Amino acid sequence: MHDDLSEALQHHQSGRLDAAARLYEQILTRDGDDADALHLLGVVAFQRGDYPQAVERIGRAIALNPGAAPYYCNLAEAYRMSGQLDRAAACCRTALRLQPDYPEAHNNLGMARLAQGDAADAAEQFRAALRLRPDAALFHNNLGNALRAQGARAEAVSHFRQAAQLAPALAEAHSNLGQLLLELNQPREALRHCREAVRLRPGFPEAQNNLGNVLREQGQFDEAKACYAEALRLNPHLALTYSNMGQALQEEGHLVEAITWYRQALERDPAAARTHCHLASAFEEQENYPAALTHYNLALQLEPDCAEAHNGLGFVLHEQGRYEPAVKEYREVIRLRPEFAPGHANLGHILEELGSFDEAQECFRAALRCDPDHAAAYGLLATMLRGKLPDDDLAAMRRLLARYHPTPAGPGLAPGKRMALHFGLAHVLDARGEYREAAEHLWQGNGLYRDLSLKQGKAYDPEAHTRFVDGLIGGFSAEFFARVRGFGLDTERPVFIVGLPRSGTTLTEQILASHSQVHGAGELSYLRETFAALPHALGAGTAPLDHLGRLDATTVRQLAGWHLGRLGELDATAARVADKMPENYLYLGLIAALFPRAKLIHCRRDLRDVAVSCWMTNFRHLYWAADPEHIVHRFREYRRLMDHWRRVLPVPVLEVDYEETVADLEGVARRLVDWVGLEWEPACLAFHETRRPVRTASVTQVRQPLYTRSVARWKHYEDDLRPIFEALGGEGTGELSARLQ
Repeated sequence: MHDDLSEALQHHQSGRLDAAARLYEQILTRDGDDADALHLLGVVAFQRGDYPQAVERIGRAIALNPGAAPYYCNLAEAYRMSGQLDRAAACCRTALRLQPDYPEAHNNLGMARLAQGDAADAAEQFRAALRLRPDAALFHNNLGNALRAQGARAEAVSHFRQAAQLAPALAEAHSNLGQLLLELNQPREALRHCREAVRLRPGFPEAQNNLGNVLREQGQFDEAKACYAEALRLNPHLALTYSNMGQALQEEGHLVEAITWYRQALERDPAAARTHCHLASAFEEQENYPAALTHYNLALQLEPDCAEAHNGLGFVLHEQGRYEPAVKEYREVIRLRPEFAPGHANLGHILEELGSFDEAQECFRAALRCDPDHAAAYGLLATMLRGKLPDDDLAAMRRLLARYHPTPAGPGLAPGKRMALHFGLAHVLDARGEYREAAEHLWQGNGLYRDLSLKQGKAYDPEAHTRFVDGLIGGFSAEFFARVRGFGLDTERPVFIVGLPRSGTTLTEQILASHSQVHGAGELSYLRETFAALPHALGAGTAPLDHLGRLDATTVRQLAGWHLGRLGELDATAARVADKMPENYLYLGLIAALFPRAKLIHCRRDLRDVAVSCWMTNFRHLYWAADPEHIVHRFREYRRLMDHWRRVLPVPVLEVDYEETVADLEGVARRLVDWVGLEWEPACLAFHETRRPVRTASVTQVRQPLYTRSVARWKHYEDDLRPIFEALGGEGTGELSARLQ
């Protein structure tokens, strides 16, 4: 019998499980009460993944020999893998009562406690195991996992390194070390360890997953997705890998596919806070902010200290113009994870808009200290400082782009990150007068933007926009305005500042918002939402333009009242509330119907300068601005629609030229204040000193006294954008600078 058990053990220890199991079963056929054979047969079942059978067999062995500590230790693992964590912990404690100096029992208790969510107690158990066996690589690896769960990342790295040094063939140690190094912004060393983990154990799904994460971070999306696919082939139940596949697809711009993968991840693990964050971020990119808020809040319910969820929630609040709660969320991110670079960068961005430039710069610097390759922080810093960006930073941005330049092996940095660097470099080089190189970066940045927009299904559709303008011209006719005369609310409170983006709308708003009786609300989406609500308000489900003929006084007043109520939520006391959404020029007809006494201001600027400024701006949602042909098309349709409004609009519009404002600030400022029906205040001339949030690509400019260097800026890019200038100049308008007279 002893010889049979020894032979079985030799097979077992050599990995020949079938041969070992046959011998154990032969022993039990002869002697059904052989506790050792029964216990080891249970271990075979465990190694085969049959945890219920392992529990049953080892439990029977314990009934035969209740004093054997190793039996309890192994039963604990079978219970843990079956999800019965309380029983697993109880078995380990029994083993330790029987054998207090049993390192494996401490280790297995640590594994159970870690699975129960008590990382601190788990770490103590792993440390106890290491005191008994300091050279046990697996114990170091497990302690690293517990420390990582506690947020002690540096100490975790140390133990993962010790595990890999003690057992160079331990794939788990290399994989865990690689993933943590990636999170600590050390991608090169991370890649080396993750590749080693996969080399050591190609069938280790978690190692394939972690290697995919490193490759995804480096922009090698095809190879990353192949790793995720292999991980899921090996283990189709890895919820986190479904989420990671979604991240790769999202970074490529495939939002709909990404959302599908995130939903599959949540089907397998509904309590995964980070997956809710990723799904929320995809909804955020789709501009579906209600859905994004829902999932960020779900993430925080599941994990109140989830830095990623606080960061995402802050971003959505920022997008909605809710500055105070957004800042609060970003500061909470940094409190929870001081090394989290995106939190620092996002806080810097919002502080820049609030006019706190020194603090904003420090936030960008903090992000770069956390992650020297953080492209977004470099892009924001460069765009803010422009010509004042230190040479060292300029060189670092160039090195980062060159280091991750697309090659046949992969696309380098993710498109969004490369965009941030290209646009940031362009602004710095433009300010330094190096226009040729600036233009090269702009071509590349805008090309990436166009590609990403196409993948996300957000690309500009010129034909659709032409049809929309046709509909506006046909629907908002002289006959329409005659029919709705007297329907709207009799109020002068709303002020609408419209025009092409980068035409001076922010400057105009800042001048007015410096008046004590004007609230500058920034770029509001209310008017677009009011227009979109027309079918619902009229009880129908087709396009808004189809219902203009059915618009009645009751509906007009309801919509106007809803809009006015939302303005009141922003500021209940100001005599005027200014909405500077530039593209509200599309809805001037609706404004005239809702608010016939509203103050309308149309900002104009040399179209060549507008074109250059749009082309230089990394807009988040302005998809036409990245393509010269689309810029031309948009401008043509703008001119066509503005000509129509001049012919039929029954309300007056003040037209303000950017060039005139620059040349005669006081004259234009007085005219603006008079136009909105207020008494003159000298503070309007010191607009750059007004402390209020400013959401615009020209945020730093409106914090400075007026300057003229943006006038005729187009001349620096005459060669690069000549097709735009020629296309717009050949339409019978005379001089291109003759702006929509």
